[in-house]
Amino acid sequence: MKKTILLICLFVLSILNTQAQEIWMSYDLKVKKGMSEKFEQAAAKKTRMFNKTAEDAIFTFQYRDGEKQGQYQRVVGYKDWDFMNNQNPNGKQQKYWRDNVSQYIEKQTGWKVWSRLVEVSHNWNPETTFKHMYVSRRFIKPGHDQDVYNFLQRMKMVREKNNFTGITGIFKVMSGGNTNEFIICRGFDKFGEMGEFQGTDKNLEDLYNEMFGWNAYRKDARVYNDALEMYSRTTERLTFMEEISTKL
Repeated sequence: MKKTILLICLFVLSILNTQAQEIWMSYDLKVKKGMSEKFEQAAAKKTRMFNKTAEDAIFTFQYRDGEKQGQYQRVVGYKDWDFMNNQNPNGKQQKYWRDNVSQYIEKQTGWKVWSRLVEVSHNWNPETTFKHMYVSRRFIKPGHDQDVYNFLQRMKMVREKNNFTGITGIFKVMSGGNTNEFIICRGFDKFGEMGEFQGTDKNLEDLYNEMFGWNAYRKDARVYNDALEMYSRTTERLTFMEEISTKL
């Protein structure tokens, strides 16, 4: 029993340590009424001036529904601790933003720093592109991380084995918010087309049960759902804003 517990703990730690080097940051912007066009023009100019390469890239999404409908989200990704150590809050691009863009903004939330859980993400890499994204927000009950990671890891294994074409990135808060929060981001180009398993007509549940045993999907899904806080079941739709994002 002690050996089993130790292996489980090592598994969770290996996931967290693997992801610790891929850091993402995001913040939300609410633009003043009637200023969206001017904001987008100013933000696009700033992005062209200061965010031209993969090293300084920044991407923008707009919320299409939910409580933040119409607001923007700015995202920086694929970073490491060196990037964090070299941040300068008084640098040229920060000054340019304050002088030329911030006057159109009514409210800006603080940064959240995320770790991408590489071992449970699927088809999410620097070459990945998509037009829209669903973001599902969840909060893990204290002490139930393994119940969540087990289900997510198994789904990743099923998708990889059966060449699933969908795109999924999973991120957990490191700072700036509740560290039990994680988000599941699913990218796609056309609504209703979220990816498919190649070479089979079977769905995720059937393929999951083939890998892990009879009724395994429903058993693991029940444990997963029991590990989440009851209020954490939100999903929002975002659209990629190409004109105010880095073009790579």
